[in-house]
Amino acid sequence: MDILLISLLGVLAVLLAAGVLSARRWRRALTAPRRVLLTGGGTGGHVNPALAIAEAIKEREPDARFLYVGVAGKAEAVIVKRAGYPLAFVSSRGFPGMRPSPALVRFVATVGWGILQAAVILVRFRPHWVIATGGYVSAPIVSAAIFLRFLRVAPVRIYMHEQNSVPGQMNALLGRWADRVLLTFPQTLSYFPKNGVVVGYPVRHAIGAVPREEALQRLGFRLPPQRRVVFVFGGSQGARTINRALVEALGHLAEHRDRLFIIHGMGLARSEDYHAAEDTERLLRELYPDQTLDSFSDFYYRQDYFHNIADVYAVSDLVVCRSGAGSLNELARLGKPALLIPKANLPGDHQVMNARAMKQAGAAEVLFEDVLLADGRVEIRVDSRELASRILSLLDDEERLSQMALRSRGFLRRKATARILSELYQDRLYDNGYALQTVESGPPFLSNAQLLRRLQAAHASNPKDYDPTEVVGDLDDLTYYRHRAAALLASPSWQVRNVGVKLVGLTRYEAKVPALLHMLRDRTPVGRLKRLLGGDFEQVGFIRRNIVTALSVIGRFDSSVEAALLEALDDPYYEVRAEVCRVVPNFAQHLAGKDAWVEALLRRLRDPSFEVVVEAAKALGEVGVDGRALDALVGLKHAFHWQVRNAALMGIKRLLDRRVLRPCEEVLRDVNRFLLTAPDFRPTFTIRENYNAIVNLCRRGNMGREEARQGRSDLEVSRKDA
Repeated sequence: MDILLISLLGVLAVLLAAGVLSARRWRRALTAPRRVLLTGGGTGGHVNPALAIAEAIKEREPDARFLYVGVAGKAEAVIVKRAGYPLAFVSSRGFPGMRPSPALVRFVATVGWGILQAAVILVRFRPHWVIATGGYVSAPIVSAAIFLRFLRVAPVRIYMHEQNSVPGQMNALLGRWADRVLLTFPQTLSYFPKNGVVVGYPVRHAIGAVPREEALQRLGFRLPPQRRVVFVFGGSQGARTINRALVEALGHLAEHRDRLFIIHGMGLARSEDYHAAEDTERLLRELYPDQTLDSFSDFYYRQDYFHNIADVYAVSDLVVCRSGAGSLNELARLGKPALLIPKANLPGDHQVMNARAMKQAGAAEVLFEDVLLADGRVEIRVDSRELASRILSLLDDEERLSQMALRSRGFLRRKATARILSELYQDRLYDNGYALQTVESGPPFLSNAQLLRRLQAAHASNPKDYDPTEVVGDLDDLTYYRHRAAALLASPSWQVRNVGVKLVGLTRYEAKVPALLHMLRDRTPVGRLKRLLGGDFEQVGFIRRNIVTALSVIGRFDSSVEAALLEALDDPYYEVRAEVCRVVPNFAQHLAGKDAWVEALLRRLRDPSFEVVVEAAKALGEVGVDGRALDALVGLKHAFHWQVRNAALMGIKRLLDRRVLRPCEEVLRDVNRFLLTAPDFRPTFTIRENYNAIVNLCRRGNMGREEARQGRSDLEVSRKDA
């Protein structure tokens, strides 16, 4: 035991001595030329700001040394290497959420190992500054720097740059320990009230105005003269939806090949889930014969990534891209009109907020991703015909393009790198913060949960006059909410899909009815484990029930809706069957008297679930048109559950209201046979109230007929007297 204690103390002494020695060496190194450690990546939107800051530091301190730390296989591995900066790698991965799972275990193990690697890199390089530009790539370095500084080993200053209006998970968590958090948008100050400063988005010197003729010589491919050029890309990694939509749109754009040229940046993504270039090439071969594909070469050029992107911008008349902060700042710097395709359901909807701001500035148009049915699956897509139509429409309007280009030059802010240097060197050359002028992007969007609560409350308070446009207040915002809701339908999580179904219904997104019907009829079985936990199909019972509700709120009725609802009356989940019966009144004008519906509801009166029987009895009162409905409802007179007997009376009353039945003694005799007791105590019983209502209708009907008969008798007497 003594030996173990001595050994442990010895190890601690060695570590303490190493820490003291490292701290001394680090402080001595501060007198040497500036050392800057850059980290951030995963996408070009995180890498390029770091490189822009490095360029600005290098101009001010030519002797400064740099080291870029990223994750192998990501965008930084290509972009940073080509830029000529030393590059090192650590292990890291995206945060999967706090729910216990194998993914969370892998995350902890990977990032833990990455922090140890980062600590070694920091001790060896001994930087003056650590500059992190976001992405999970930054987490190990920033965490290690904070820890070493806490141990007083690292006399290093930590700066973090946040590109978006809503901070990423890593920046939000670690930013509180940074010396400065450099922000692009003023609204982000609320997340970092103590150490946040608004500086803007740094753009590399390479992204500058290039004469068109000079750019043409450096492109690396031939651009035919007198063509309008469209540059389409989905960021450094590429966007699956944009790539696929463009490939599908080529068939429509080919008819206009004599006046346009498409430059396509496919992206660098090479993961198990998606390989941007290979997926694009495969789709091209699937959709077009070799001869057709060869003919596209005179108006279409593709490449995985354009390192000389400034040259491509220079020759482009229109840019189609995502709406990340990096892309928008590059467009603004060069004054390029754009068709933006934001990615929905990101934290804070920052891409949509960015796109909305640029559209309001008159510098861009917006095309949303949507959920479409493809090969029997619900997928997030960009409508290729709509993409082709929007491109051609903009190219045909030269005045519109010119105005968009002019407005683009005034979008977002200038001198971001100079402002960042002012913070790094603490020379106070700029008063960063609220004074910086920005383009307003409008009020923040409601979260899915907030939107759902607001729409549900409005619909519950006045379902007949419900209008989601009045609730949201802006038609453009409602359009986005509809697209965002539809995107949830393709989520692998049934809970998320369930929210999407509710929102599609409450926003009355009628175009998504085919997708809802597909999901309602989907009988894809679940695995054994999910089945043991109570699941039956991928579209679980709750989703199928809420689809029925959504169809009712939307209010569209045609043969496809009718067929799906009729089929859902035999759904294995009782709540789905009950909900179909419950929405029958909304479609009663289309269903009344149809034998298929009457027969289906008669079957449901024998359903093993009394909840279904209750709703079927009410529904039968809405669609019945003959004595079959009355006989079936009277047959429930002695049902065990009082709710069933009450529903049967409600159905009979509805038949009387609709004049399917004539108030008469026969009906009165039938309802008098009902058992009117209920097991729970209430001041008034609804079953007796419904019974009394029927009795009153029948008695008034009988009195009316007696008065009519008496009237006819009096008339006959008067005629005889005359």
